[in-house]
Amino acid sequence: MADTNTKKILVIDDSTLERELLIEILKGSGIKNEFLQARSGEQAIEILGRNYKDVCIILLDWQMPEMSGLEFMEGVVKVPAVAKIPIVMVTASGSDDNKRQAKQVNPALAGYVVKPYEPEVLVDAIKPYLK
Repeated sequence: MADTNTKKILVIDDSTLERELLIEILKGSGIKNEFLQARSGEQAIEILGRNYKDVCIILLDWQMPEMSGLEFMEGVVKVPAVAKIPIVMVTASGSDDNKRQAKQVNPALAGYVVKPYEPEVLVDAIKPYLK
């Protein structure tokens, strides 16, 4: 039986391997939160619709087919019920221009982790938001 007080982490990345690797790193660092996975922005919106009260943080890839991470974030920040959920970009798009663009779309962006990343960089970026 899962601890009902433990909030969930939503991992959005079109790569199954990337999602699984990220989750393994977090579990290996002692993070006990439950993980939800989405392979697209569209799927993430569906998952959020059902689980937004239980999600404490969103880990979001930028480069995905159909709906980019940036497009997903543009939609999320307009919905008050989900806009308060912290988002950390976890992406290979690491240019200063990309970081600036992400901050413009979501001024409350909680973090920006560039792939490939050191596990502790990822853990340090999300730990403050775990409940």
